[in-house]
Amino acid sequence: MNKIFLKSKILLTVFVFLFFGLINVEQADAASASLYLTPSSGTHVINSTFTVTVKVNTDGAPINAAEGTLVYDTDRLDVVSISKGGSIFNLWTADPVDTGSSISFGGGIPRPGYTGAGGTLFSVTFKAVKTDGAQISFSSGAVLANDGKGTNILASMGSGRYTISPKVTPPANNNTSDNTDTKPTTKPEPVETARIKPTISSATHPDSQVWYKNRNVQLNWDLPSGVTGISYLMDDSPSSVPGNVSDGLEDNMEFNDNEDGIYYFHLKFRDSSGWGTVSHFRFQIDNTPPLPFEIEVKKEEGEDWPSLFFEALDEYSGVVNYEIIVNSLNEDAYENGAEEPYLKVSGLEVGEHTVLVKAIDAAGNETYAEQKFYINAIETPVILHYPTEMTSSDNLYISGTALPDVLIKLFVQKDGTMISKETKSDQNGNWFIINEDDMPNGSYMAWVQAKNKNGLSSANSEKVGILVSPPIFTRIGDFVVNYFTVFVSLLFLILLIIIMSIFLARIARKKLRKEATEVEDVLKQNIKELRKEIEEDFKTLAKGRTSAAQKKLLDETQTTLRAKIDAMEKKVMKEVEDVEDLAR
Repeated sequence: MNKIFLKSKILLTVFVFLFFGLINVEQADAASASLYLTPSSGTHVINSTFTVTVKVNTDGAPINAAEGTLVYDTDRLDVVSISKGGSIFNLWTADPVDTGSSISFGGGIPRPGYTGAGGTLFSVTFKAVKTDGAQISFSSGAVLANDGKGTNILASMGSGRYTISPKVTPPANNNTSDNTDTKPTTKPEPVETARIKPTISSATHPDSQVWYKNRNVQLNWDLPSGVTGISYLMDDSPSSVPGNVSDGLEDNMEFNDNEDGIYYFHLKFRDSSGWGTVSHFRFQIDNTPPLPFEIEVKKEEGEDWPSLFFEALDEYSGVVNYEIIVNSLNEDAYENGAEEPYLKVSGLEVGEHTVLVKAIDAAGNETYAEQKFYINAIETPVILHYPTEMTSSDNLYISGTALPDVLIKLFVQKDGTMISKETKSDQNGNWFIINEDDMPNGSYMAWVQAKNKNGLSSANSEKVGILVSPPIFTRIGDFVVNYFTVFVSLLFLILLIIIMSIFLARIARKKLRKEATEVEDVLKQNIKELRKEIEEDFKTLAKGRTSAAQKKLLDETQTTLRAKIDAMEKKVMKEVEDVEDLAR
């Protein structure tokens, strides 16, 4: 059973760390890692507590995960507490938890992993509850190499044996006269105390469990009085010890342009008594965005909204969340954790849309991906029956067909006024809507739209025209009234034209009569003067020496000319008289 459990946990751990981009091509062919306990032995008084630390030795190969199950004698030991403080792991697939008889754990560290002989995984504080020998050992375990394949390089698992002794009390002293002191038969267990142990802080990377983008690290510590030297070391091992050569008396250090990864700064002080306890300060740097990724659009079966999948990987701190923006940067973004690299969209209009996904790692680095997708419309409903003309007192009835069991929304529009009504199609797709709202006289356009249970909409149906008119008797009455009004208006206009014509004609005749009289007088006067001039001219010609023949020709000419003038006078006077008769 333990083998099956171990195998499933190994697969889970491999999946988790491959997901976070923990891929390394380094080989671990010759490595033989081990899990062990420290201390592995000891003697403890009953009812006292003691701490055992679980550690890993990687045998020079980088690892990125380890897991196992620790068993202990439940009749002799009780678990008081479990601590992950100082662990090389910052990702846990299974926190170390006491089940009453065993402690199972599973954790890991991102690339480049951990290499070392004393990597702390976690610590367990036990209470000794019964005298005798107590055993703590591993029932299963695995150590996974950072080789891109998750190779299990575990070769051995250590154990611990601890003696629990009874509490010894000093014997009673019956000799009251004996003043010698009674000494206990056992010595108290020595406790290691920290001596001039530095307290390290960082303004740039204050929290050891947090990833930071800043590649420049500032470290500070106070120098107690009496310190004559310091020794420091920075590497990727959590338990390294600096050398015994003094590096001066600095109270701060700065390391710039560090590569991405997990680092440990180790520091110890020296005074007149020698070198003190080593302090270890961990800081984590990730200045690299998550790896580029793509968005996959998966259309669901049937008429449903599509789902978007966008799994991003990060080589160091790991992706912690996604921000998803659909269509506009002004709209609120969806926020999904790293365990939810997907989103099912909804509430969008039919047509093309754009989604922008931002993958954010634990240090705040970001990588973007963009994808277009299309929302298809469901089947468009059809209007089959509707009135082309109705009165304002009638109710509007419209019916048609659509998909079964969908919401049908009717829109009726006139100018800027809109009426909307809703109904639902039956199992056969038939539907009808009654509008009882007032519809004033005028021309209307009507159309429908469908929406299924998932919220997907159809395109608008073809628009139909509806004329709302007054009743027939109202229209006839209006026609008669309007016709009579026009007839009276035309009659009045005709009479006005006739009266004006007569009035103007009278004025014209009067003026014409006056002009004709004046013309007659002028013509008579001119003809009279013409005759007089002609007679005088002929008299002058007759006085000259003329022959009988010339005198005869002159008389004939005079007679002819007089006759023509008389004829002309009669004709002109006749025309003037006709004009005068017309003007009367």
